[in-house]
Amino acid sequence: MKALMGNKSILFAGSFLLLCLGYIGFGYYLDRSQTNLLLLSYTGLWLLSWPWLRIERSERSGLNHSPFSWGKVLIAGLILRVLLLFSWPNLSQDVYRFLWDGALFAQGISPYHFTPVSLINQLEVLSLNIPDAAQLFKKMGALSAGNYSNYPPVKQLIFALPHWLGIEPLLHRISALRLFIILADTGVFFLGRQLLKKQSLNPNYIKWYFLNPLIILELTGNCHFEGFMALSILASIVLALNHRYFLSGILLAIGVGVKLIPLMFIPIILAHFASQTKQSQSLNSIIKYGLGLALGLALIFLPFLNAETLGHYWDTTGLWFTKFEFNASVYYVLRWIGFQWKGYNLIAQIGPALSLITTTSILYLSYRVWLNKSHLYQAMFWSILIYLVFATTVHPWYWTTVLILSILAQSRIGLVGSMLIFLSYTAYESSIVAEKSLWISIEYLLLIAYVLWELKNPTHDKSQFAKTSSS
Repeated sequence: MKALMGNKSILFAGSFLLLCLGYIGFGYYLDRSQTNLLLLSYTGLWLLSWPWLRIERSERSGLNHSPFSWGKVLIAGLILRVLLLFSWPNLSQDVYRFLWDGALFAQGISPYHFTPVSLINQLEVLSLNIPDAAQLFKKMGALSAGNYSNYPPVKQLIFALPHWLGIEPLLHRISALRLFIILADTGVFFLGRQLLKKQSLNPNYIKWYFLNPLIILELTGNCHFEGFMALSILASIVLALNHRYFLSGILLAIGVGVKLIPLMFIPIILAHFASQTKQSQSLNSIIKYGLGLALGLALIFLPFLNAETLGHYWDTTGLWFTKFEFNASVYYVLRWIGFQWKGYNLIAQIGPALSLITTTSILYLSYRVWLNKSHLYQAMFWSILIYLVFATTVHPWYWTTVLILSILAQSRIGLVGSMLIFLSYTAYESSIVAEKSLWISIEYLLLIAYVLWELKNPTHDKSQFAKTSSS
């Protein structure tokens, strides 16, 4: 037995060493235009991660357990993230716009008032200090440079931190943002474990998030801030479960200040409060939560609200529903039908219509929560999944919220999707972004097939999340 355990330890240590080398190779030596190598490397990271992601079934108890303690999972996840600390983002250009906006924000200039194109030749005249301005402008890309910022204020505050800290080298500023992202992911790790325990579920399932190659590469590696949004959502839920409704509302407002997505959860959360047994307690919790949410949103957004900012923000955000398109599913089918019918792209009509369907679906899910026919986590999970299914733009890092909520909802859909969504990077094989219909079809057909299988076998899937006494 000791020899067997020793062999297992050696195998796991060896796989982790290879995993470290894999992340170094991916983060420092690959470019997103190297499609075949990119997909092979991503597949390799998943294969090497699988021994760490697996939850084994105990022969004695019949329950699920992990061969790794939560401490080992935490340390392993942190090591894999730190390995990417000084790599250049190789999958996304967004971080260069983040630092541009952050430099403006740090100097008291609203990033919602000016496009980078309008400022690039006037920085000296306006006495603005944007370190490496020319490099940031070039690397963010023409699309980002030509539009007003649509990143909410809390996100802008984070972008400004490297500037306030006086960090000058560009790579060091990127690394500073990564440190904050790693802290946020660590918070998701602990809060996720806590929420799984509250449901009497195995807390080890949080490693599906913390050791997930998609999360490590897209958040830490490419500086996306969905982890901050996930942290705010989980913190809000934890506070609500502890009957601290006012603070819960404030925390969700902070999440909205990172990205607007948590707005869709408000009717579901209010319906959950309203479904409580004693009506007087429900009303009290709704009032406290609503006051915290309203106060938080006011403090975050009111300082930036004026006619000009609203106009720019509305126009830029609207592009995601009426112009931008990437890695969509239902929309691409409707777009094809529109071309056959009208002969041109009907995105200006299809996008808003799909948004209306999403809104209606969220209200229906809220109604089910109010009737106690659906659990809070399940409704939140399905709302974000439906939102992405009907969206015109679905970048891989958008899957972060689906993943964490699917874990809480005892579903593997988020895990499966995090493997498949990377196929969207086949669009970057050349300098001109050109999506490959075959790969997008494979991605969504496999995902839909798994969703249908899980819907047909709900009890089988959820039974795997049983908590062990040793977790």
